[in-house]
Amino acid sequence: MRPIVVLLTVLSTLIFPGRAEAATTFGPREAGVNAWPYHDGGQLPKKYTGVVDNQGVRMFVHPGITGGRKMNHPVAQAQYGLALVNNYRRTHDSWYLDLAQRQARRLADTHVDARGAWYFPYRFDFPLSSGIGLTMRAPWYSAMAQGQATSLFIRLAKATGSAEWRRAADRAFRSLQLGYAAGVPWATHRDAAGRLWLEEYPGPNPATSARVLNGHIFAIYGVWDYWNVTRSPAAAAIFSEATRTVYTYLLRGFRNPSWASSYSLRGDVPSEKYHNIHVNQLLHLHALSGQPVFAAMAEILHGDFTMARVTTTIRFSRGTHVGVAFRSTTDGRVRARRGLTLGRASSAPVDQRRRIGGQPGFWYHVTKGALAGFWVQEFPDRRSTTGPIATFPYLTRRTAVLAKGSHLVYRASGPSVARVSATSEAGIVRLGWVDGRRAVLVSAGSLRGLWLVVTPRTTFRIAEGDDHDEVICGVSCERVAPLG
Repeated sequence: MRPIVVLLTVLSTLIFPGRAEAATTFGPREAGVNAWPYHDGGQLPKKYTGVVDNQGVRMFVHPGITGGRKMNHPVAQAQYGLALVNNYRRTHDSWYLDLAQRQARRLADTHVDARGAWYFPYRFDFPLSSGIGLTMRAPWYSAMAQGQATSLFIRLAKATGSAEWRRAADRAFRSLQLGYAAGVPWATHRDAAGRLWLEEYPGPNPATSARVLNGHIFAIYGVWDYWNVTRSPAAAAIFSEATRTVYTYLLRGFRNPSWASSYSLRGDVPSEKYHNIHVNQLLHLHALSGQPVFAAMAEILHGDFTMARVTTTIRFSRGTHVGVAFRSTTDGRVRARRGLTLGRASSAPVDQRRRIGGQPGFWYHVTKGALAGFWVQEFPDRRSTTGPIATFPYLTRRTAVLAKGSHLVYRASGPSVARVSATSEAGIVRLGWVDGRRAVLVSAGSLRGLWLVVTPRTTFRIAEGDDHDEVICGVSCERVAPLG
């Protein structure tokens, strides 16, 4: 069997919106609670966590930015409140609900009224990195804060039945309905193409704004949360327009093929830190909109770059292997090489799996043994993990279409061949790599519980209600020659 490393390439129907876009609507849909934003935040200890004031409200402190003083930070307070509400939903422990309401009350008590909306000010200057070249001057406002405060207020309204929190949610959501206006707080705008941005870092005017991807999507979550409770037509319209902005710019603006996606359009600097957040957010948009196109985009980014830090063991086959030391993981210039010949199969621990700039495929950083401190190229059957790695869960139904014939699958005992008697569909619940091969975990049918290797004979639906399928790896899958 000829080894193939499957990567995701740009799909023509996504890059050049045409027939697929015409068949696609981006309105909000109901989603199971497991697909809700912030659902997967984990269990919080029953005590104050992080930097808080004497009321248990989350605060921000930085020697260079706040001069060491504790200051209100709207996003930090909203996010902490959302995590607390989520813990209350799971445990019904009023301690979490009480502390969540303290975060929300601080936001309510410190808001600024403008144009019938509540805005939540940052009262410290904040210099932006990631190539944006902008310093936010106090007081400044952020659609990410507006959206997350909306989420917190509306979830508290649902949890408590309180009219106070419903009014707060209405006022916070109102800010996302208002566009740019000079001399007053604002957090949304339309670009030259008419696309709606929920702006995390508004500049002095829309033209100077950062257009940050993760902040835009976090604000979309707030719109969806508000719609999920109120069924507001205004929220549905904003959700539709804001998700279409993601559809329009994700692959043509934020994606960097075979590398980490960019943090913002203004800076256009790849961000390893935020890349996996982008993948996770796209999977949430898939669930919240019901549109498989966002799952396809998540799959594409996941194939470009994945989480670097891992703690696992890789297997070395019998034969010759080459370890490489690079001057940096970004430029990929080779500093040294070290050869290793094994008379039998062996293994070694690694602490990273990542792309290396200018080098093909993925690489593992070895921490012990003859190649400790060196990188080795991942390659099926030669150097790879035996179990799933760099996996992401789908948050709603995703289906693969399998062509008639043989398909490579992985069981707990190792690889085997499964034969499909006719073209058929298989529900899938997770995406990752097994033995250096791109694979999906099948959730139903004869292949249930198996990792199915993705090849050009495995297709995925792009748009809801559309009979058009796409090969996940494009017209041709990248073939990577083994190094050693």
